[in-house]
Amino acid sequence: MNMMKTTLHSAIALAFLGSAACGPEKKNEGTTPVAEKKREGRTEKTHVDNAPKPPSEEETKAKQAAADEKQKKASTSERNDFIAVVDKYEAAKKATPGIPASDCSWAKKFSSFGGGAFAAQAHFNMGTIYEGCGNLKEAESEYNESLKANPGYGPALTNLGNIYFKQGNVSTARQWFEKAIAVPPKLQTAAAYNNLAVIIYNQAKETGDVAAYKDAVSKLRRALAIDNDSIAAYALLAQIYYQVAENDRSKLDLAALVCKQAKETNDKFAPIYNTLGLINLKKKNVSAALKEFEKAVELDPKFVEAHLNIGAIGLSSRQYEKAEKSFQAVLALQPANFDATLGMGVALRGQKKFDDAEKWYRKATELDGKNCSVSYNMGLLYQDYKVAEDNSNLRKAQEFFRTFSGCGKADKKKVDDATRRIKDIDDTFAAIEEQKKMEAETKKMQEEADKMQKQMEEQQKAQQPPAAGEAPKK
Repeated sequence: MNMMKTTLHSAIALAFLGSAACGPEKKNEGTTPVAEKKREGRTEKTHVDNAPKPPSEEETKAKQAAADEKQKKASTSERNDFIAVVDKYEAAKKATPGIPASDCSWAKKFSSFGGGAFAAQAHFNMGTIYEGCGNLKEAESEYNESLKANPGYGPALTNLGNIYFKQGNVSTARQWFEKAIAVPPKLQTAAAYNNLAVIIYNQAKETGDVAAYKDAVSKLRRALAIDNDSIAAYALLAQIYYQVAENDRSKLDLAALVCKQAKETNDKFAPIYNTLGLINLKKKNVSAALKEFEKAVELDPKFVEAHLNIGAIGLSSRQYEKAEKSFQAVLALQPANFDATLGMGVALRGQKKFDDAEKWYRKATELDGKNCSVSYNMGLLYQDYKVAEDNSNLRKAQEFFRTFSGCGKADKKKVDDATRRIKDIDDTFAAIEEQKKMEAETKKMQEEADKMQKQMEEQQKAQQPPAAGEAPKK
C-alpha cells in the first residue's frame, strides 16, 4: 500500500528571495533587491520570538512508537475508508470548478478519523485544508492535534514551523524544522529541509558565512533526495549558486544549469526565470535578462520582484516610461513598497517631471526615513534638474548630499560621488564669486575708460580752432 495516500498535501515550504512560496497556490511573499541593488540604510522590522516550542525528544520517542504500532494494527476497512476520503478530495479539487479557496468544509470529512489509527494524518489533512482557506488558527490547532497523536509526524512539524516563520518567529520556526528533519526518514519531508535551508541561506547572506552557504546546499540536496521533483529545492539551490558566484562565470553557469533542471521539473515556476534573469545580468547580457524577467511576470503577474527587476533595467537603459509601468504594477500589489516608490521618482525624473519625481521621493522618505538612497536621489534632483536662477538649488543639493554622506550604511562609491558633488558645488559657488568680482572689475574699468574717453573728447573739442567767420570762444 502506498502510504502517500494517507496524507493530503505535501508540507508547505517557505517563501524565499521574493519567489513564490514553494507549496501549492501560494505566491510572492517578500521582496528582493531590485536587480541586486543594495538597500542602503534600509531598516527591517523585528519580531518577538514567542511561538510554542516543538515537542521534546522524550515525548516524541514515547508516543511515536505507540502511534506506529497502532497504525500497523489498523483494519483494512479503516485504511481503505481513509484513502477513499483522500481520493474524493483530490478528485473534487481537479473537477470543474474545483473547491473554492474559502471552502473549509472538507476538513470535517476527516474528523471521524481523528481518534483512530490515522489520527496524525487526519488532523494534518484538516490543518492543510484550514490553512488553504486562510484559517490559520484552526490550522495550527489541527497540526498540534496531529502531533498529539504522533509527536514525530514530520509534515505537521514542518507546517507549524512554517506558520511561526510567517509570524516572524524565525528562531522558533528553525527549531520546528530541525525537529522535522530529526524524525525517522519515512516521516521526513522535503519541505522541512527546504525551509531550514531558507533560514540558513538568509543568515549566510547577512554574515557572508561560507560554511552556512554550504550547509544550506547540503539541506537542499537532502530535500532532493526525498523528492527529486522539488521545485523549491532547485529554485533555492540555483539562487545560492548565483549568490556565491560573484562574477565567476563557471559558477554562474552552474546556477544556470540548476535552473535548467528546475524547468525540466516545472517550466511554469516563475522564480526560476527571475533567477535566470539575475544570472544574465551578472553575465552583462541585459537583453536576455529582460526576457527572463518578462517571462516570470507572464507566468505570475503578481511576481513583485520580477516587476522590480524590469523596472531597474528600464531605468538603466533610460526607458523611463517602461520603468514607470513596472513600478506602478508593484505598487498596485504593494502600495508601501519602498523600492517601487523610489523607482517611480527616478522614472519621472527621467521623463523631466521633476516636481512629480520629488513627490515620490518624499513618499519614499515617509516609508523609510532612514534609507540613505532617498537623500542621494534628492541631491541629484536639485543639483542637475531643479535649477533656480539664484542657484539656491545647489545649496539644497549640498544639504542632501551631506545627509547621505553621513549615513552609516551608504554605498561607498556613492558616498565618494556625493563628496565629489559637494566639492563641485563649492567650486561652482567660488567660480561664481570670482566671476562676479571679474565682472565688477571689468565694469569698473569700463566705466573709468568711458570717463577718460569722454574727458579726452571734451579736451579735443576744446582745442579745435574756430571755423572760418566764427569768433573764438572765450
